[in-house]
Amino acid sequence: MAGLVAILPEHPAVEWCLNRSEGIATSDVEGVSTTLRSLSLLESLRAERDPGRQERDRQALGAVRLAAHAVAVGRRARIPVRVSDLREMHKRLFEGADVAFEPGSMRGDDIWIGPRGATPLEALFVAPPAEFVLPLCEDLADYVSAHDLGHPLAKAAIAHLQFETIHPFPDGNGRVGRALIHSVLQRNWPTLMPVPLSAAIAEHKQEYFAALRPYQTYTGDSESQVRDACGEAAVSFIADAASVACDYAESVGHAIEGMLAKWDRLGLRSHSAAAATLDAMATMPASSVAYLSDATGRSVHSVRRGLRGLVSAGAVVESRDEDTGRRVFEVPELLQVVDHRQKLLQLCWHSHQAGLGLSAAELVAEWRRTAVMGDVALKPPTKRARCTHIGERSKVRCTQPAGHPPPHRYT
Repeated sequence: MAGLVAILPEHPAVEWCLNRSEGIATSDVEGVSTTLRSLSLLESLRAERDPGRQERDRQALGAVRLAAHAVAVGRRARIPVRVSDLREMHKRLFEGADVAFEPGSMRGDDIWIGPRGATPLEALFVAPPAEFVLPLCEDLADYVSAHDLGHPLAKAAIAHLQFETIHPFPDGNGRVGRALIHSVLQRNWPTLMPVPLSAAIAEHKQEYFAALRPYQTYTGDSESQVRDACGEAAVSFIADAASVACDYAESVGHAIEGMLAKWDRLGLRSHSAAAATLDAMATMPASSVAYLSDATGRSVHSVRRGLRGLVSAGAVVESRDEDTGRRVFEVPELLQVVDHRQKLLQLCWHSHQAGLGLSAAELVAEWRRTAVMGDVALKPPTKRARCTHIGERSKVRCTQPAGHPPPHRYT
């Protein structure tokens, strides 16, 4: 983990992509699934889309904000972590979401985990009674703030275990608890590049839950060897996930490095609309023309002209948003490493567990080969025929696909 800073390309797209991977994956662990493409369109289209999709995207975007805030909390290494920081993390997660509780407020009721409708007797895990939540969180904050308590990764894993055992909030405990790992790591390794631990966890989430449960449900002596063994199993899993997340992060960096080299070969003028558009799309890889015009400060006409050249050069692809029918432009390399990450992460896990030590170049090459063999679309979406209608007043051709339902759209 400490060596990643020297390995990964120094480009905004790298940390942005890893942060989005973390937010999307930590949501996926909790059954809230979305894609980087959909998340980018939520931010860039600014239009009403499918309500279910939009709610999932809002929650995942909250997890992205949560991960970034957790890193920021950790980088304030000289300032102790307080319970208010945990509350703020919870607020960031549910900001703008339609939930039946107040984000940032700790639970006032007892809570347990188990099948739908299960009683506490049937639950897999019963959290501490509500009156103990605040003092337990204060104790946890003191532990996170303390220095010289062993290896940073072990400390981060133990803090995560304690948080998940306390379960201080009505909902979102898993996502906040995984974000807390980043806070602890950043406090102890301030130059660390945040890696998407949740991406590695999501691929082995049943093993993850199984690793947490013995520690959560242990009720014996605090000094027992059994309790130590329960903690050790969870710490071991987190350490394996961290190693896999590093391999994935390095693979993402390798793929982005290839993308940047491809962009360099285009020979774009540094002040051109096309170059400015590519820079904007490096941190918003599915965008509308209007968004790119705002982001670059260029006219819509200039952005469109630049995009035509980028599409012709193969750096960008044109597609349609399935909900609104609007024309959007995408950077396939950035979308693929997040939206088709499962195959790549499976390779990273296999390489780690088998002791193969595959390089990022080898992992990415094998991912591309197996993804194509497994019919995973690592290709630009096929371009649909466009409506031929010309607006009577605007004299502009309709931007929707051929055969679309009325009305026509010209922007």
